[in-house]
Amino acid sequence: MKFQQHDSTAAQLHDGTTAPRHHSSLRYVPSVVAFFLVAVISWSMIPSAMAQGRRNRPDRPDRKVAQAVRIEGSPVLDGDLSEEFWQRAPAISEFLQRDPQEGEPATERTEVKIIYNDTTIFFGVLCEDSQAEKIIANERARDDQLQSDDTFEIILDTFRNRQDGFLFRTNPLGAKFDSQITDEGRRENRNWDERWNVAAQRTEAGWVVEIAIPFQSIRMPNNEEQRWGIDFKRNIRRKNEEAIWSNYRRNFDFLQVSQAGDLVGLRDIFSEHRLRIKPYVTGGASRVFDRGVAETDHLFNGGLEDLKYHLTPSLTLDLTINPDFAQADVDDQQVNLTRFSLFFPERREFFLENASMFDFGPGGFSRELRLFHSRTIGLSESREPIDIIAGVKLTGQLKGLGLGFINAQTDDFEGTPGSNFTVARVRKKILSRSVVGAMLTNRQSSLPDDYNRTFGVDGNFVFFENLHLESFFAGSQTPGIEENTWMARPLKIAWETDFLSAGAEHTIVGRNFNAEMGFVPRTDMNNSLFEFEINPRPQIEWIRKFELGTSLRYITNQDEVLETREQEVQFGVDFESGDVVVFGYTKILEFLEEGFRLRGRIPVPPGSYRSHNFQFQVRPFRGRRVSGFFQFSREVDFWDGDRTTLNLNPSIKWSQNLSLDIGYRLDDVRLPAGEFTSSVSNIDINYNFTNSWLTTTTLQYDNLSDLFNINFRLNWIYRPGDDLFVVFTQTRRGQGDGIVLTDRQIIVKFTHSFDF
Repeated sequence: MKFQQHDSTAAQLHDGTTAPRHHSSLRYVPSVVAFFLVAVISWSMIPSAMAQGRRNRPDRPDRKVAQAVRIEGSPVLDGDLSEEFWQRAPAISEFLQRDPQEGEPATERTEVKIIYNDTTIFFGVLCEDSQAEKIIANERARDDQLQSDDTFEIILDTFRNRQDGFLFRTNPLGAKFDSQITDEGRRENRNWDERWNVAAQRTEAGWVVEIAIPFQSIRMPNNEEQRWGIDFKRNIRRKNEEAIWSNYRRNFDFLQVSQAGDLVGLRDIFSEHRLRIKPYVTGGASRVFDRGVAETDHLFNGGLEDLKYHLTPSLTLDLTINPDFAQADVDDQQVNLTRFSLFFPERREFFLENASMFDFGPGGFSRELRLFHSRTIGLSESREPIDIIAGVKLTGQLKGLGLGFINAQTDDFEGTPGSNFTVARVRKKILSRSVVGAMLTNRQSSLPDDYNRTFGVDGNFVFFENLHLESFFAGSQTPGIEENTWMARPLKIAWETDFLSAGAEHTIVGRNFNAEMGFVPRTDMNNSLFEFEINPRPQIEWIRKFELGTSLRYITNQDEVLETREQEVQFGVDFESGDVVVFGYTKILEFLEEGFRLRGRIPVPPGSYRSHNFQFQVRPFRGRRVSGFFQFSREVDFWDGDRTTLNLNPSIKWSQNLSLDIGYRLDDVRLPAGEFTSSVSNIDINYNFTNSWLTTTTLQYDNLSDLFNINFRLNWIYRPGDDLFVVFTQTRRGQGDGIVLTDRQIIVKFTHSFDF
């Protein structure tokens, strides 16, 4: 029997439509076939993989070594390396290309020197450039990823466990981006922020940068003599060139710290136990206009933004009391043309720091499912803020275990009693690049039968450098629900190299699995997925590589009824110029046992729906003043109608001070029961006077919701880690029958840290 015949057997529904029946004997065919193919591919590569594994084991003798030199005193951070301090340190160079020519010497010389004193490690970096006038540097904002600029990056694996580290990135303007890396980059917390300083200047020969990282800002072992993992990366943006000191091979991402070099020479340094108290005060006013009647409310608040205490050099306790998140970024407006919930990322500082510790299963940036999603704490389902009375968080390392613990208590909200939220996470690194862990979550209100608990175990394993295995099992407890309360991914297997990526997985989510503190948009399913992609690099001067991929997703419910089948093929071209063009086609089958309303407007009745989606997208080179993402798609027979979608997402770097990020999505939907045109805009206008005076203006518009929102934020970073915010927000929303509700609010927030 061919795969396409699986839905030929049908179940009769009460309304006369038929449900595609998933034949029980073929239930795991997609997973088994995919597993077999990947196993064959993996087995064929084992001999060379084992040889490479021996050459790249964590203690391999050929690992590059960088030497740090101790000094008395401190260099002046001014982007000038002529001070005598820098002359004592040996130069680190010999950077190799990752792209465009793997293993070849970098086209421009990069030189790094490392010195340190009792409290701080310093990096002096000379980035020579034969065409210095063409260096690209436009971004000043804190925590911008700097993907459009020339950059220099440092990774520090302070525990030298070859899995975790800290990433520091800067550009010729001295802008700062930092992140925390776990599980070899499978999980990256880009919202991790700590105190470190940068000074950069452009010269006739290129650009120079000095970086100072206090030992108190990073976790490290309490040893008399330290040996860290370390690596450096330089992006020469106009050439679309990546030059890396140690981990230059394309089969590895730069974040995979198992391939980093070693840093030696550090002695008698300690990350002292430290207490930081960071209170805040806010003041402002809000005015609501409803049916022409204005109501004004004066706002004043204060509390403890964060109390941070280092129990050990690697274990940190955080406490917050009555936190305020008025300065947090606003959520982007999104379009939902499915029957499932949308994912909104966390944006609040207290929950963002060390957030990767609480990732479970897929983790990282996955929006597929999460056993814990911190937005469930202090935010209602409609994204209305709920006051948090207090919260405590413990994160770090203890005797080889990664630990994470959060407990937070929310106040009553709209007649519903507040709840206590608890999440506990433990992870253990095993072998050289693998990890296993367990997690428990609990939401409990003051009512005796109002609680929800989840618990699970997970593991990620890496063998032969590029073979990845993943598995997790989890269950939930909710009063009155006893059956089908578990989910699992018995196995995900993937082979990941620069040329070949192939994987297969099978995920089961029970009908009654309930993770109130997580994000699980779809329950009652058996989800099998197979993916295969090759990326050949032809000997064509103007083409860097091709992308040829295919995937198959096959989803049934617990009654073995086929609900979703997606067969996708994709072809892309990465040009040497940095531009990318992608063509895609997806054949889709959706079966609805129950109907729903599309965007709450047009009814979609039960039944089987087959559609064909054609996509075309362009991603211009990020080094240009105009880059971003542009996509056009046409889905024929979308819910027995048609859908045309246009996504315009240009990023415009107007100057070193002004940039615009524009998101515009147009959906023209025409169904048998009705039609609509949806237009959603999210526009960010960033004007940064200096690296410390930053402004962002966000404009949002949704025509179907009759919503217009403007948010202006001024951020003065008067010293690293301490801020003054001025935030103005105006929201205009139509209520029907010509009634308009307008809400205006201005807030001033001030934070100041006290270190002991």
